[in-house]
Amino acid sequence: MNKRNKKVAVIVTEYWDISHADVLLSKMFEGFVLNGRPYRSTIDIVSMYIDQFPVNDMGKDMAAKHHVPLFGSIRETLLRGGDTFDVEGIIIVGELGDYPCNEIGQTLYPRRAFFEECLQVMLAYDRIVPVFTDKGFAIVREDIEWVYDQVKRHQIPFMSSSVVPYCPRHPVSIGIPNGTPIRKMFGFAYSGVERYTYHALEMMQSIAENRAYGESGIESVRAFRDAEAIERLLSDEWRTMYRALGGFANLRDVESLPYRLSEPVLCEVDYVDGLKAGVLFGEPEARLFASAFQVSAEESPVCVEFRLQNQKPNSHWGYLVLEIETFIHTSRPPHPVERSLLTTGALDAFMRSLHSGGKEIKTPYLRVSY
Repeated sequence: MNKRNKKVAVIVTEYWDISHADVLLSKMFEGFVLNGRPYRSTIDIVSMYIDQFPVNDMGKDMAAKHHVPLFGSIRETLLRGGDTFDVEGIIIVGELGDYPCNEIGQTLYPRRAFFEECLQVMLAYDRIVPVFTDKGFAIVREDIEWVYDQVKRHQIPFMSSSVVPYCPRHPVSIGIPNGTPIRKMFGFAYSGVERYTYHALEMMQSIAENRAYGESGIESVRAFRDAEAIERLLSDEWRTMYRALGGFANLRDVESLPYRLSEPVLCEVDYVDGLKAGVLFGEPEARLFASAFQVSAEESPVCVEFRLQNQKPNSHWGYLVLEIETFIHTSRPPHPVERSLLTTGALDAFMRSLHSGGKEIKTPYLRVSY
């Protein structure tokens, strides 16, 4: 049995305390404890590219401490400063950093650009290796479609995910086994509208994709803001789901909360098979990742929280680290790449709808089955 560590190249935007690079890579560098058990990495980070170095950078020190060379380009990083492509996996952390926003409020992290440079090297050397990219594989529709097409065309073992689907759940069993029909689901997001609505979509999709008849994709997305968001939230469409989830989350006053929201925003997703999803931006009080699922109109919603440790050592990231390392070794992602297509695609449509004043955005390119 081959139990050796695999050699991995790492591409990141920034690396500082509590950044995504830190909570992922530092665990791989130095090990971590999860549920009282210590873990050491089963991969070796052998080269690294960091795009930006703010004043609080810790990437240079971590690289020096662990004898990992830093290179000035992605190509050099993958070739480890030579002309041989022998790394066995690539990790891209394209989150956080000083990057521009477009006219609809999307932060243009260079995830596609990072992946494209990696792809060029893999194709030039006729050698495909597993690629993990953190928190969605692109930002805008054309890039999302492009990355997905390349992954499928070149049969690249590919994993992209939020940390939330792999967090511990409370209760441990949500009472909806795989294969159950789901007619409606609802979740909370908080912090940044774009950044954390993504996490909520990933949280719900990780359950929805296992529903009866499988996944057939997303038909359309619409955003509601301010008074319209509150009216929609308290309508017959969402009132029952919202009240159930608010009670489960022990909000201090479920009835008055909508009027205390700092930025009332509701994201609504219509699936091809009739499933409906809603995400409420619950800042400043509904600061947790929790969701409700309803099998039929006659049944009460079933609620579940995906629990984060929002302080050091941010242990919930350890679950994702274990999944990434297993993926690097096996080339088998723990979930289909189509999940990321749906969640990043829905987020892009949500942002476009929000910018347009609530126009419904049709999403024909998200009609995928898996």
